[in-house]
Amino acid sequence: MAGKADAPFYLAIASFVGFAPMILLTPVAGVFVDRWSRKLLIGLVDFLQAMATVVLIFLFWSGFTSPWYMMGLLAFKGVCQAFHAPAVQAIVPLMVPRDKLSRINGVNYFFMGVMTLIGPVVAAFLLAFLRIDAVLWVDPITFLVALTPLLFIKIPSVRMGMEKSSFKKDFIGGFKFIKNARGLMPLVALATTLNFLLMPLVTQMPYFIIFDHLGGVADMALVMVSMQAGMLVGGLMMIFLKEVKKKMMTIVFSIAVAFVGYALLAVTPTGWFWYMVAWAFVLDLFVAPANVLIRTLLQVVIPAEMQGRVNSVLMSLSSAASPAGMILSGVLIGIVGSVNLFLGCAISGMLVLLLFWSFTGMRYLEKLAENTPISS
Repeated sequence: MAGKADAPFYLAIASFVGFAPMILLTPVAGVFVDRWSRKLLIGLVDFLQAMATVVLIFLFWSGFTSPWYMMGLLAFKGVCQAFHAPAVQAIVPLMVPRDKLSRINGVNYFFMGVMTLIGPVVAAFLLAFLRIDAVLWVDPITFLVALTPLLFIKIPSVRMGMEKSSFKKDFIGGFKFIKNARGLMPLVALATTLNFLLMPLVTQMPYFIIFDHLGGVADMALVMVSMQAGMLVGGLMMIFLKEVKKKMMTIVFSIAVAFVGYALLAVTPTGWFWYMVAWAFVLDLFVAPANVLIRTLLQVVIPAEMQGRVNSVLMSLSSAASPAGMILSGVLIGIVGSVNLFLGCAISGMLVLLLFWSFTGMRYLEKLAENTPISS
């Protein structure tokens, strides 16, 4: 087993091996999402992930607790997620009317926030009474629960009557669509840049609270809960909000306010945790409509038969800079300090947003969405 001194190294490796397959394999997996039955694919990868957890349980039972076995299983789960994420994204526009997409995406965003909030709490509670190998049985059990509705849900096929094509042609077709859809590539570039600039906040918030503000575990928990609360309220807002007409303007406004919240959080006076909580809440509150409306726009713009391969490329590109942001934030925080790093990233985000809106064709993506015919 790894010792305490080795824990940061193994945690970093675990994060990497779980994340890297999604970046590297998702564009390839997206082609199969469009070629195969999306329902069958979702069921299969969910089954494989559940079986990987069962293997991990038996490794614990057998005494094989080397971290490298777990790294291998995490990498395998990352491969499964590379197929699962674009498949789930691709089925929503097939089953939901266009004018209800933003609300459904709001529902999805809200429940993701709920799971992110209660998951660690439930895990901590169970670990207080059970061994970790017993707690891990939650994963295959929840797979069986999720499988039941999947068996009865009818997901429309997008390959019926379509001309068969080669894997290479389908793969290249996804990139060609992104290149030719006016405003799509700038939006992806903007998302990649903003994800990179948000990574210091995501990864270094504990350092900011504990070392710069002399806070404790309770203070850190309070700030983290406020961010999750912002995510939940933002998701609820999108559920009950009527269909947003000017989506791109709303996206830009939401991102701008979120980065203002980022900047004001960065200059929190020492020990003013309620001030920090307020701006952390604002940041995640306004990230929610931006994420939901971007997803909605993509679901409308991308043809149903290309949802898997195009969305997978977009997901891979937009998250590609995140690992670099995680690593660089750890280096830069020792040079400039967390306050300057956070403030610099926040101001950079606002400037980048202004430049993209003023000098790229990003604003035309919504016009493309308006001219896209509704799929049958």
